[in-house]
Amino acid sequence: MKQQTAIVQSVFDFAIREINALEQRIVTAEDDADAMLWEQAGQVVAQLEAGATQRAMAAQWINVRTGEPYSAMHVNYVRQVVVKFTLQDPRPRFRDAYNEIANASKGAHVGHNSGNNEWYTPADYIKAARAVLGTIDLDPASSAEANEIVGAKTFYTLEQNGLAQPWRGRVWMNPPYAQPAIDDFTTKFAASVIAKDITAGLVLVNNATETDWFRNLSDVATAVCFPKGRVRFWSPDRESATPLQGQAVLYVGSHLATFRKAFSVFGVVLVKPDAR
Repeated sequence: MKQQTAIVQSVFDFAIREINALEQRIVTAEDDADAMLWEQAGQVVAQLEAGATQRAMAAQWINVRTGEPYSAMHVNYVRQVVVKFTLQDPRPRFRDAYNEIANASKGAHVGHNSGNNEWYTPADYIKAARAVLGTIDLDPASSAEANEIVGAKTFYTLEQNGLAQPWRGRVWMNPPYAQPAIDDFTTKFAASVIAKDITAGLVLVNNATETDWFRNLSDVATAVCFPKGRVRFWSPDRESATPLQGQAVLYVGSHLATFRKAFSVFGVVLVKPDAR
């Protein structure tokens, strides 16, 4: 087993060296840069299919222009480009295909992101959340601007990396909606509930009921609200925006009558039979 693991690691290390070598050539290339981008993307996807995680790939794939590793989100976009466009004839320019994927992801999943793409929960949902939770002890995916509305005792910003911080007490969470962050935040939320670190909580997410991360949330939730209209998120520096799909608010806790009263104004509230 150790020998097999060593071989897999050796193959991965060799692939990373090749990917980073292409990165250097792409920056200085002109006419053949697009072909090298496609070649590099193919190598990245080959490693993912061989079992490498997006996070592990990102940690060792270095952006030559910045000298910093790429993000796992970048790796995911590259994977989507290869899956969607590599067999098209004619094949589009790689950067055009990448931008199409990235822009579609940002538009379809309007939630908390970084920089100029930050979108926050409207005040009426936060008011309902406080009616259910009483006090919000923690918002693990937030910012100073968002917390002016949320009013959590503790909040973690993008720079603080809420995934690396302790989660305890009564938690409100409107997580990043893009992969792999949505998986990471919802997994930690569910695990913290099971560990009884989170004593009560509310999570606002897309109603992606077909996904593993949504099922993980629903397994620990005691009730859920499906708003009858899409949530209109706000930003500190732009007009509010409505995502392309509907949302859900999942509740963990025992104050089911209070949750029903507070959130039934937004839409249908369902309570688990064994939670009544």
